[in-house]
Amino acid sequence: MSNLIEVSYTGDLLAHRRCARAWAYEKHIGIHPYEQVQAMEGFLVHHAMEWLTKHHRRHGVHASPAELREQLGRYFRVLWARGIRTTFASKEKTLDRVLGHLFDQASSQPQPEVKAAVEGAQHEEYPLRSVRKVMPELYGGKSKVLLTGVLDVVIHQKAELVYPQTWRWTDKANLRGEITHDEPDQAAIGDREIWDYKSTRLRHSTSCEDYVRQVVTYAALLQNRMGLPHRCVLFFTNEAPGAKERLLAIPIDQEVVNASVHWTLEQVRELRDTVLQVQQDPRSVDGGDLSKRGLPLEERVDNDLKAQCTACAQRFDCPTYHAYLAKSGQHGNGSEHPDVQRTNVEKN
Repeated sequence: MSNLIEVSYTGDLLAHRRCARAWAYEKHIGIHPYEQVQAMEGFLVHHAMEWLTKHHRRHGVHASPAELREQLGRYFRVLWARGIRTTFASKEKTLDRVLGHLFDQASSQPQPEVKAAVEGAQHEEYPLRSVRKVMPELYGGKSKVLLTGVLDVVIHQKAELVYPQTWRWTDKANLRGEITHDEPDQAAIGDREIWDYKSTRLRHSTSCEDYVRQVVTYAALLQNRMGLPHRCVLFFTNEAPGAKERLLAIPIDQEVVNASVHWTLEQVRELRDTVLQVQQDPRSVDGGDLSKRGLPLEERVDNDLKAQCTACAQRFDCPTYHAYLAKSGQHGNGSEHPDVQRTNVEKN
């Protein structure tokens, strides 16, 4: 039996924090989770940025919206064949959304943030694999953790770029902070940066702190090969072009990097505890936001998670989601809500 725990940051750690129950049912029981419905636009955005970068490197000019649409149309069919669906009305509307977030409609040129990433990219994707030794008694008998991930873009700025929105660390030891517009950051030519794309809206996301921890951990995993970047940048592609919430610059130092590795290994330990629990009794794993597990069941689902719960294949017998639905007092214990009625053919 292997003494290694292999963990993907996005596919495992973030998914586990979002809902340990849905993660466990996918990974250890084989029931496809809500991501198969929710992830279409994210896949398209990542593919678009990778393809735009390769096109610019090969031809020396930016691709046109029509060229990208043709490429994304082919990739959409690949994703559809893999069982990944869109929550929007049609393929064309989904492609319209992605193109609208990446290109300026008047000039047919990439948005400034997209242009900066495409023109300065060293790598379209940078695979991360890092092994850490751990104490077997804390990790269910496992002695090594393999952390994996894919870094979307590593940037060398070719032009100065100002970030009006930055992350202010309030507690570096526990990786806590806040967004501020009072301390703008300016990238100088030659600055090395790590960018990570998020196909969500920052203003509507409750996961920003986890996204910050994720990209800072990526910087930690790359430190031995590349040194520390000047900063990390989160690019929220679903924010309107030009919106100040679109880019978030995150300052990096050694204290933050060390804390990120410690925090991540602690998340792996909790994930391992869930694995052992599901092996004993799958039904005992609670749903909902892991950071809210000390709260009553009905308070562990927020509006952000609810959008995922409503498409989750495990929602029909999920006590957490039923309790959330029952909060309004209109559907008893929640099992009468149309969202979890199997006879509701329009939904299910």
